[in-house]
Amino acid sequence: MTEEHVYEMKSRWVKEKIVTIEIVGKPTIECASPIDFWPERPPDLYSPEDLFLASVVACYGVSIPGIAKRFHAEFNDFEVKAKANLIKGEFGWEFEKISISAKITVSTNKDKKKMTKVAERAHRYCVVANSMKCPVDIDAEIILQ
Repeated sequence: MTEEHVYEMKSRWVKEKIVTIEIVGKPTIECASPIDFWPERPPDLYSPEDLFLASVVACYGVSIPGIAKRFHAEFNDFEVKAKANLIKGEFGWEFEKISISAKITVSTNKDKKKMTKVAERAHRYCVVANSMKCPVDIDAEIILQ
């Protein structure tokens, strides 16, 4: 038997190149074309490109604690950063590659070893990264503090 999870949301046009993102039970956000393509846009709105990259960072970030628990690995803190290159592809603009860097702090050498595996597995099992067309590279640094 195949397990399936369904996620739903909708978007409505607000004005110009601004739309809403609406998910039942959650605050509505407004989203606009990126400033690269619409210089006069309101600067405080997220773009679809921002949200695309945010989903990669968030998915990796929420995967770390879950996998660390399975490995019985302790960490003190972590920070995840990402960078993505948008290029002109065969059918228009597309992300060429996403690079993630993570800094994870631990207290023991034993946890440093475990968290190295956790960092790799968190990337391997990230639903969002696994669903993307472009490659996602990861560089995780485990810091003993």
